[in-house]
Amino acid sequence: MLVKYRNSQNKLALGLLSLMPKEHELKYLQQTMQRYQQNRNWEMYFWQEKEKYIGIIGIEVQEKEFVIRHLAVLPSFRGEGVGRAIISETQKIYGGYKMSAVDEIEAFIKAIY
Repeated sequence: MLVKYRNSQNKLALGLLSLMPKEHELKYLQQTMQRYQQNRNWEMYFWQEKEKYIGIIGIEVQEKEFVIRHLAVLPSFRGEGVGRAIISETQKIYGGYKMSAVDEIEAFIKAIY
């Protein structure tokens, strides 16, 4: 189930986002978090299963499109369809919007669909 990010969940978001290859460096990761906290068009959601957060998606909402900027799943849950479920639920929320993704995530999407 998708759960919208709240500022009080900053450490959890940092941990999950750090699983993304380009987010390993703390300074860059902090800049990314600032974008989500300060820009109304950038939104984050956690994926929760059995009261445990195991994934995260970050999107930029544009006029008629949403762009997946970040997508990460805890390593122990990879290969179980969690990434696909996160994307599917996000598409339901933004049903009238076209979906696109940054290159890194676009390759993942092409592999699962």
